[in-house]
Amino acid sequence: MFQNRFVQKLGVASVAVVALLTAIFLLLQPATSSRLARKTCMPIYAADVVCFGKPELLTTEKATEIEVSPSGTILAVGRDQVIDLWDLRTRQPLPSLIDHTDLISAIAISPDEKILASSSLDGTIKLWDLPNRRLYSTLNSGRASELVFSPDGRTLASSSAVKRWADGAFSPVGVQIWDIASRQRIYTIGDQPIRVMQFSTDGTLMAIGDRTKTELWQIQDGDRLEVLDSGEVTGLIFCQDGQTLITGSSRLKSWDLRNGNLLKTFDVGASDLAISPDGQTLATAAGGAVHLWHLLGERSLGSMFASPFSSLFVRFALGGQAIVAAGTDGIRIWSDPNAIDHGSS
Repeated sequence: MFQNRFVQKLGVASVAVVALLTAIFLLLQPATSSRLARKTCMPIYAADVVCFGKPELLTTEKATEIEVSPSGTILAVGRDQVIDLWDLRTRQPLPSLIDHTDLISAIAISPDEKILASSSLDGTIKLWDLPNRRLYSTLNSGRASELVFSPDGRTLASSSAVKRWADGAFSPVGVQIWDIASRQRIYTIGDQPIRVMQFSTDGTLMAIGDRTKTELWQIQDGDRLEVLDSGEVTGLIFCQDGQTLITGSSRLKSWDLRNGNLLKTFDVGASDLAISPDGQTLATAAGGAVHLWHLLGERSLGSMFASPFSSLFVRFALGGQAIVAAGTDGIRIWSDPNAIDHGSS
């Protein structure tokens, strides 16, 4: 997610958002601290439970962006101009991807894990053959702060949270949709800088969030369906029921996609969101901790401290039996060695 990792380059309102989220977390500190137990557990695939204790420190390197492969086994980390790769099963590094000439700003991995897409402040998107760790195409896209593949892997969406950067560089507005086969930009959704975006699980809808709202667009016809009063958005998650969208901001909100109605407002904020592979658990990052929420029961499962710094990325890994959190002081991973691995082998 586009957070304050680019503050020195941007000088935009991201700082205010993160500061607000941190302030909210501190106000709720007594309640939250009580949940920072020695062990936090969550259901997984209905029949099992995984419990997380003390995290492992994977690396002390500062991450500008992270992404976990759909199978949950590979972690990609933007570190300055380099993309580091890790095998999460062995906790061992893999060969890095090196070709960008400026800070890595976004990473996405295709559903079949054959392509890793990376954007950079050098104004390009690079497409990598992930299994063979080699570059096969460069798109002259302009700067992008978000990348996401469609569920079928045929298209890649890119967007930028700002139109003009602090150093004078410009980015295209709206969401740019790229055809992977031809490596051409085929159309644009929206006409504003976009902070976050996400395809629906069936690929028919796209949610895009800017500094004031979230919009729902139909992919096939390019029609805007709904405008949601989400406020400035820090994360978007489509739930697996196909009918619910969760938006992260100074308050988490859930929305009914059938009519655009607000279902519930949670009295917590988040700087990043992730949903478990089985769709039961939402992970949010705020105040330097990872907070777990049971979506069906709409209740807290507990919190895990990750960093004294407020801004974090959070991702599920290894079929939901591990959680990765990355910040300015390194990357940590929680896992339960007794859990059954539901990830791809």
